Amino acid sequence: MFVWSMSLSFDRRSSPRPVTIVVCLAGFVAAAGCGSLFPRPAGPSGPTSRDFYQQGMAAYRAGDTDGAIKALTEATRRNPNFAAAHSALGDVYKQSGDHAAAATELEAVTRLEPNVAINHHRLALSYHFLNRLREAVASYLRAIRLEPTDWKSNMNLGLAYSALGDHNAAVEHAQRAVNLNPTSAVAYANLGVTLDARGNRAEAEAAYRKALDLDPSQSTAAQNLVANLLDQKRPQAAIDLITPLLANSYGAPLRRRYGDALVMAGREREAVTQYRQALQRDGRYYAAMNGLASVLIKQYREGLLLDDRKRDESLDLWRQSLRLNPNQPKVEAQLRLWEPKAG
Repeated sequence: MFVWSMSLSFDRRSSPRPVTIVVCLAGFVAAAGCGSLFPRPAGPSGPTSRDFYQQGMAAYRAGDTDGAIKALTEATRRNPNFAAAHSALGDVYKQSGDHAAAATELEAVTRLEPNVAINHHRLALSYHFLNRLREAVASYLRAIRLEPTDWKSNMNLGLAYSALGDHNAAVEHAQRAVNLNPTSAVAYANLGVTLDARGNRAEAEAAYRKALDLDPSQSTAAQNLVANLLDQKRPQAAIDLITPLLANSYGAPLRRRYGDALVMAGREREAVTQYRQALQRDGRYYAAMNGLASVLIKQYREGLLLDDRKRDESLDLWRQSLRLNPNQPKVEAQLRLWEPKAG
């Protein structure tokens, strides 16, 4: 939430059960502390670092990312202590998807202004995106020490701890985020993620439901709640939850989860329809490919191996899935099992 809103997908346990989390971003172009906002280097001739900073900001506002990076880089070259220029450059890099370059600039900001909590939070986010989780944890903790009521840093710290496997610390900080901001649907949704990762299914379900009470459009909470209910072997509860949500255009992930619930409930024909609709919305959604392939191969087996079209479509779906994500040993095993053998 830049305050942007951006969602990431992290595995709650392992593929192919991704759990979507929302990492709260707090990036502000040129929003470093004001101690060195507009330095004025000595010397009357030629453009100054401030001039290049202003050029960079004008380019950024005009949508010229390359021009912004060029001008802001020159501003920091001419004055390495220009915190606002480093800050702005970090945000431009982040928005362009270059999180490594963003981290470098935000490291400079935290060195220049070490007592500003938001600087450490923003650096932690860059580390988090880069999967440099231990560095992210350290930076979130610095932000919290400077601003103990920072609910976003507590929430994101919980997610980082969860990814590292420290589930007790994860739940502690995710719960703290909820306590600090009890009206945040995102905070409750991510509390659910940390509880799920620790194996507390009922508590996670309650957190997801609270997130949806606060914000019925929270698609991440809805998807995770469906997965949670399926983990609890409650497919009808998952179906009851999804059915009224489908009109809200939740997209491919919810359709795929609906298919999973229908399969568990023994309604394979309806599941095929949902998997196909998921793939119509996202043709590269390999989890839906795997679900559809599994149902078709089950129908092929139950049909006494007579309908080769179902087998062939399953094999084609698994091959597509592996091209999109080669790290799927279970899919590879199914492909080897069902591929026709020579001779």
